[in-house]
Amino acid sequence: MESYTFYNSHNDYLEHWERYERHNILHQRLINILVQANWNKRILRCPTFVLTNNDLEIHKNRFERYKKAVDVIANEMKQLRVNYNEKRINKIKTILTKIQQYDN
Repeated sequence: MESYTFYNSHNDYLEHWERYERHNILHQRLINILVQANWNKRILRCPTFVLTNNDLEIHKNRFERYKKAVDVIANEMKQLRVNYNEKRINKIKTILTKIQQYDN
């Protein structure tokens, strides 16, 4: 009977470790999206940089992709139930929307 207890506790440990590692990967993806968004915002704020209509359309589409990626990451983090903070995800979505709408 003890062997099953050890086996179950070991499986629980492995399951928690896998969820934690997946959370770290998702968190890193989220950081990469934020770094890219921040880089785009810095370019847009540059006083010598002027957007053409085509550039503005590309900019808006890029941020749509970022927001969709954040939604996917948020859903996966919610399923993992490891350090998920809905307020933080909503704040990130708000920031991406403001940058997308060119509200610097």
